[in-house]
This record gives sequence, C-alpha cells and structure tokens, in this order.
Amino acid sequence: MAKKFFDILPPDEKAKNEQRKPAFRRQGKRAGRGFSLFWILLVLTAGVFSLCFLYSFRFSKAKIEILPRTEAVSFNTEVSLRKDIEETSLEEGAVPGRFIEEEKELSMEFLSSGKVSKKKYARGKIRVYNKYHEVVALRKNTHFRSDEGKEFYILKSIRIPANGYLDGVEVVADEPGPEYNIKPSKFSVPKLRKYSQRLFMDVYGESAEPMEGGFLGEVPQVKEEDLKNAEKALLEKLFAQGKDSLKKGLPQGYVLLDELIRQEVVEKSPLAKIGQELKSFVYKAKISSRGFIFKKADLEEFSYQFIQSQIGDKKIAEGSLDLNYSVERKDLKEGSALISLRASAETYSLPDLGELKKKAKGKPAAEAEYLLEKEKGISRVKIKLSPFWSRIVPKKEQNIEVIKLLP
Repeated sequence: MAKKFFDILPPDEKAKNEQRKPAFRRQGKRAGRGFSLFWILLVLTAGVFSLCFLYSFRFSKAKIEILPRTEAVSFNTEVSLRKDIEETSLEEGAVPGRFIEEEKELSMEFLSSGKVSKKKYARGKIRVYNKYHEVVALRKNTHFRSDEGKEFYILKSIRIPANGYLDGVEVVADEPGPEYNIKPSKFSVPKLRKYSQRLFMDVYGESAEPMEGGFLGEVPQVKEEDLKNAEKALLEKLFAQGKDSLKKGLPQGYVLLDELIRQEVVEKSPLAKIGQELKSFVYKAKISSRGFIFKKADLEEFSYQFIQSQIGDKKIAEGSLDLNYSVERKDLKEGSALISLRASAETYSLPDLGELKKKAKGKPAAEAEYLLEKEKGISRVKIKLSPFWSRIVPKKEQNIEVIKLLP
C-alpha cells in the first residue's frame, strides 16, 4: 500500500517551529539597531572633524617669533662732567655731576724706635737731728751715709738747731743706678768724725720714705723719623678710610671714580716731641674727602644717544650697551672733568613686519619659516599655530602676530 505524504507537520513539530519564529524576529531587530548606531557615530565623527576644519580655517591664529641678526659696533668719544647743568646734553657733550664731602679723624699709637743711654740719681728727703748743745751748720754737698753704706749729699747748706731737728732736707745719691733706691734708713755724717766723736754721734739723719729714681741703662726715645713715619702711616690709613667712606655713602645709582676724589689734611698733631723719652706716643689727624660724582644712568643715556646718532635707522639691542671710561682732565675746584668714553653695543634692523605677514600667510608653517629666515636682518624664525592641530599659517593678516625676540 502506497505511503501518504502530509503537508501539515505533526503537532509537536509545529509547536517547535512556532516557538523558534519569534526568536528569529528578535535577532533581526537587534542587528538593525547596531547598524543604525554605527552610522550615527560615523556622522557625528565626520561632523566634529568638519567643525574642526572650519574652525581651523576661519579662527586659527599664528605667532611669528623673529630673532634679529645683530652687529657689534663701537665708538670713541669724550664727555664732560659739569656741575652747572642738570640734564644730559648730546649737543654739548656733557652729563651733570655734583659733589659729596665728609670729614674723618683718627688717632693711632706708635712705638718709639730711638734708644738713649740714661743715668739717673736716686733722690729723697731726710730729717736731720742735732742732739748737740749748739747749732750745727753743714755745707752744701755734705755727704750722709746710709746703714747700707750708700752715700747721699745735700743740695744746699743747712743749719740744725741745738737739741732739735730740720725736716725735709733733700739729698741726692752720690752715684747713678737702681742700687741707690734704698728703703727708709738712718744716715750718719762721716766728716763730723774728724771734729769729735760726740758730734759725730749727736748729728744724724733718718728717712721716712725710700729713695727713688736711680737708674742706669738705655731708655726709649722719640726720634724725628718716628714722627715722620707715624704721620705717613696715619694719613695713608685715614685717606683710605675717607675714600672708602665716600664710596659706601654714594647715593643709589651714582658713580665715583678714584681720580675724581680730592683729599686734604685739615689738622695733624703728634702728642710727643723729638727726643722725648717715651716708649710709645699718639699721633692724631683730621682730613676732608671730596668726590665729584655722576649718575650711571646719565652716562648710559648719553651713550645711547651718541651711538644712535651714528647708526642711523638701526636699533640698539636692549641690554647690550657696554661702557669703558677714564678721566682725561679734571678741575675739582671748579667742578668739571673730561672723560674719555668707549661705548659699544649690538645693533639690528628688521624688514617691514607687514611684508613678513604677507610672505607667510597661507603657507605651511615649515615653508614660511624657511622663507622668512632668508630675509635680511633675520637670524631665526619660529612659528606657533593655534589650535594645536593647525599646520598652515592663516590667510588673514589680522590673525597673524609678529613678535620680535630680544637679541
């Protein structure tokens, strides 16, 4: 019997197919959404790049930094310092100057270099007693002998009353030297022995204080050379201090050259005399120091003006000025001086900045830098573009800025 074919699936298969169909439809929907998101992102990205391109094209800016090529120049001239003007004058070749002044005094102690042999006799006073019943007279230069055998003599004649004494009789040692600086002693009168033993015993002397002043040897002495050397050393130190004090007290911005300082001795006096027996002595002096000063800025201004008058349309590079100067002549009484000046500087010139913009606009930055560096007077060029992704110099000149870097 022939088999029969049915177009209708069995119930179980039909149910399975019906469960699978919705699944195929859901997958189709998800695939469609993923495809749409891709195109959306693509469009947004393209839009962002388009906006950036339009921004770059319309709003981009360029800074062209130019370092000028410099040339060293140097000139020699003369400039006057004058106290009778108040402003720098290129026409008169002068800058203003003014005086500062101060006094300074100093005392110093110096050693004496001289030596002199010296002998001094000890001296003192004694009381002379007379226990004899009559007045006793002693002549000038009568000797008294101490207990130690040192002899002294009186300087003038004396009379000692009977049974009395005479006070304050001055005696001097018979010989120089420190051995006569004896302590208080009793003294006899040797010559009275030849008259009588009793007289010798009754007349004698006593000292209440030691004898002093005896010396034999060398002593220091002030020599003429000592005073001259002391004066020289003192004034040298005083002049140096005066000069240093003037420079430390300079008003801010002023210059004081050594050649424009005038110093004078106001007074000097050694507190000793030639031949005086001193181990050391003091010398004192007073000086006045006067300086003719000028402002450094005034001399720089004069130099700028002078160099500019020599270089025409060129410019002076800021900070490149260098000055060397020395005093040729001076009259510090009148308040004037002539200075020899050597002024040097770096100079430069640039082409028209508008022309530089025209040559750079619309060109790639690297090409513009290359072209501009070939211009006369330019040493180096650096172009900075914004926004950062820009590579071409804007076509609008108002969006281009030229900056001159300091040489």
